[in-house]
Amino acid sequence: MDTFIGLLHIALFFTLIVGLIKPTLILRWLEQPTRLKVFGFWVLISFAVAVFGMAFENEGERTKSLIEDSKNLITDAKYLRAIAKLNEIDNKNPLYPEVLKLKQKADSLNNMTKEEMLLANGKAAKEKAELAVINQKEQLEREIKSINDGVDFSSNRGSVDALLIEIILFGTWAELITKSENSDKPEVKKLAKRLKLKVMSIQNREFPKIRKDYAEISSKLMWENDIKVFANGTGNRYLNFSGGAFAANKNKKDFQV
Repeated sequence: MDTFIGLLHIALFFTLIVGLIKPTLILRWLEQPTRLKVFGFWVLISFAVAVFGMAFENEGERTKSLIEDSKNLITDAKYLRAIAKLNEIDNKNPLYPEVLKLKQKADSLNNMTKEEMLLANGKAAKEKAELAVINQKEQLEREIKSINDGVDFSSNRGSVDALLIEIILFGTWAELITKSENSDKPEVKKLAKRLKLKVMSIQNREFPKIRKDYAEISSKLMWENDIKVFANGTGNRYLNFSGGAFAANKNKKDFQV
């Protein structure tokens, strides 16, 4: 219908052009056709087409709204209310084929026995569970591949916020691994074990770097307070603060708190 109205506007425009050039070709039924009369008729007909188009557009929006409401009612298992809304749509409406499908679906679901409903819900739940396993496997495989391709952590340096981004990644890996290890699917557990070994290897390499970088960042921040900060020990496990302010035990206690 939108295309038809558009074509009407184009036809009216060309009619106006022809009429302004030679009014007698357009207003043949008048004894004295003039350009002004051509323009007047064009305005009236264009207005009528515009009103018709607006009415059709409003009806189209109403139809779409009724269809959307009906879909929501079907989802909420309110089948009779959905059918009542769909019955408000005329069978001559261009969207009626979709309406008919929805009516058939709502009617079919409304007539299902409790046993059939339970079977359908059980089948849907099973399919959902199977899809979840597939998605879980795909995610594990993607993470393993990304590690095999090489993960670049060089950009996660120089600020605490940058370090946190790297730590969040390890947290995401940990959550995925823990969830997958608790799966009852052997293939998922196998992938989780592979990912875990790879992540542990990266942790052994990256965590000492993160600790050292954090110590260097902290040292720059504490410089104004005459406090030196450095990391030491295996894997830079210990964070040391050294400064004259710690001569007083109270300052030590407050700083530790």
